[in-house]
Amino acid sequence: MNDHARRRAAALLSLAAAAAVTLAACGGDGDQADSGDGPVTLTFWSWNPSADNAATYIDAFEAQHEGITVEHRFIQYSDYVNTTQLALQSGSGPDVFGLQVGALTTQFAPLAEDLTLYAEEALGADWPDQLPSSAQLRADEKQVALPWMVTGGGLVWANQTLVDELGLTVPTTFAELTQFCAAVRAEGLTCMAHGGKDAWHNIDVYQAIVNQIAPGELYAALAGETPFDAPAFVQAFEVWQSFFTEGIVDEGALGLTAYPDANDAFRRGEAVLIAFGSWQNADTTTTSMEAYAETYGDAFDTSTVFMPYFFPQVVPGGQTGLMFGGPDVGFAVASSSNHKDEAAELVLWLTASQEGQELMATTVQQPALVSVPLDLSDVMTPEQEEALEAQAPALENLVGQREIDSADVRTALGDALAAVASGQQSPEDAAAAVQAAIDASLQ
Repeated sequence: MNDHARRRAAALLSLAAAAAVTLAACGGDGDQADSGDGPVTLTFWSWNPSADNAATYIDAFEAQHEGITVEHRFIQYSDYVNTTQLALQSGSGPDVFGLQVGALTTQFAPLAEDLTLYAEEALGADWPDQLPSSAQLRADEKQVALPWMVTGGGLVWANQTLVDELGLTVPTTFAELTQFCAAVRAEGLTCMAHGGKDAWHNIDVYQAIVNQIAPGELYAALAGETPFDAPAFVQAFEVWQSFFTEGIVDEGALGLTAYPDANDAFRRGEAVLIAFGSWQNADTTTTSMEAYAETYGDAFDTSTVFMPYFFPQVVPGGQTGLMFGGPDVGFAVASSSNHKDEAAELVLWLTASQEGQELMATTVQQPALVSVPLDLSDVMTPEQEEALEAQAPALENLVGQREIDSADVRTALGDALAAVASGQQSPEDAAAAVQAAIDASLQ
């Protein structure tokens, strides 16, 4: 057995033993003695966790893994993909890095280690049942990453405090939405903050619309099983376009990023609504409110109530209460890492240990590990707790995944949505353009 194999076997034995007790992948002095390499420093890049909360996870991990130090680098998602890919390709990238499902997993698969054996030896042969959403993070017949949390789109968040101050009610239909937005604009505020510069934010809203018109058909169309230029998809483009023509979304939204631009506008009270998903659930917690006061200054009121609602019914008879998604963030080990075993320990601790996943649960995100429940202890109000609990059935029965597997199709849909929103392309032509991209991807 070569040195790497001995080190890997020792690390996996330690992981499996710890998992049998607490599902925590614990290292410590024994691991370092077996490796013979002394202290190890891991580099960890992500857009989530952010710079604000990564230290909580890293401190807890390091406390259980003497001799392993983690250096974290936060990168805004708008820059994350290109920065991380170029660094990994040049050999200067991180040991551990975050991924999303879909095109990003496929894109980074050649640069990532297969985590199948690590997961199996740490958690047992039934590890996919313990991490059921892990299937969405497979590509090229390998487990590219392991899921950290499960989230879904199909929601609209409201600054409930502001809504109440304006004497309004959060809309549940398209007619109510247009009336609501007219009243908000009359007060000099933005109705729905939106980061239209980011294709993913546009695609999220489109998915929420089309899933009301024809639930699940989007995913069949992306697989080439039904035509994308069918009436349901054209109608969804028409509704999407009306968000801009009816003043629901400001014209300047196409020049804004979702993070930080639209998100900051919403949190600062400059906008009343934003179409984010359950990944924003931490905005209901006291801890987040205190952090935002530091970020946004004394003008931020820590008693502000942010409330999630299911996306309003934007077409008559549309099916509401649906969510789409899966693993919002997964963590991968770089194939170029010189510390693959230690890096795998970090990934498994974050995604498959009781302590790591319980820390995740305190942020009011759905943990990937099925044995860990959602933690609502820090949620500010009973109304917010009720709204978060209402997401559970939809998250357990997702209508489809949030991300698109083909990067080319994803780009085509993003371009089409931007063109329709700006009036440069008709809904019919947009649907045809996406269909052409799907056809090309399936050849």
